[in-house]
Amino acid sequence: MRSLFCAVLLLAAAASAAEGFKARGFVLPDGAVKIDDDRYRLPQPWDEAVKFYRRTYPPAKYPRKTLRNESAVRAMNIANPSGNEWDGANLYEAARGEVRVYVLPGKEPPAKSK
Repeated sequence: MRSLFCAVLLLAAAASAAEGFKARGFVLPDGAVKIDDDRYRLPQPWDEAVKFYRRTYPPAKYPRKTLRNESAVRAMNIANPSGNEWDGANLYEAARGEVRVYVLPGKEPPAKSK
């Protein structure tokens, strides 16, 4: 019985980790809409988006810093230490409470020489 419970728990964790789609290798939640190159609008409010990215990209592996500005906009940067595919992502709350993500392009894979 215990092994069945563990198997169900692992499947649920895998399903929640697989939600959404990727842009340049960066995971976006279900319902995200592309609004421009590397820019996406998220369906969740700010607090839920932060929780989603805390689960998807643990702060111990993906450092964060608050982006400061003159306006009352909340924003944070999620860094990708490897820099592969995506260098980082800026998560910010735009006008009317819309939450958006800008995926910072990472290193381009080296061209294969002949």
